[in-house]
Amino acid sequence: MMKYFVLLLFLVATFGLIAQDENNTRYEVEIENQITVDSLDWYTDFDKALKHAGKSRKPMLVYFSGSDWCTPCKNLEQKFFNTPRFINESQNYILVYLDIPFRDDIVSPQEKKANKKLFEKYNNSRYPTLLALDHKGKEKNRIENFSGGDARYHWNFMAENEKIFRF
Repeated sequence: MMKYFVLLLFLVATFGLIAQDENNTRYEVEIENQITVDSLDWYTDFDKALKHAGKSRKPMLVYFSGSDWCTPCKNLEQKFFNTPRFINESQNYILVYLDIPFRDDIVSPQEKKANKKLFEKYNNSRYPTLLALDHKGKEKNRIENFSGGDARYHWNFMAENEKIFRF
């Protein structure tokens, strides 16, 4: 009888952990150079994103991150990108995520090199950097850094973009 009780207790605990994992895990799936994170589709290949922007005539929102070392980048994701408001407003853009991590196992060496080249091309000096580009890749607006956990400057940036791109 005790064996059955222990087995039942084990099964209940196992199913509880599985259910908890399904509710608390953030999944990232890479599909043809896009990363889907929390209902957002981010291109990781700038050239493919630019081509799509040209065809759709949508502006691009380019996010430069240091995913494994940049604490402000992680805070920006949590307080800005992973909000219902951003998810809604992002529908007006082609989203581009360009990661420049320290670790070598996060992005390929070629991707890291291409991302660094773009970081320099757009004269970035800080992480995170968020650029608003037109459908031809011309910079129209930018915001750098994320301090104090306050996303209001980033929301102002988005409001400025609405005026620039006339959404």
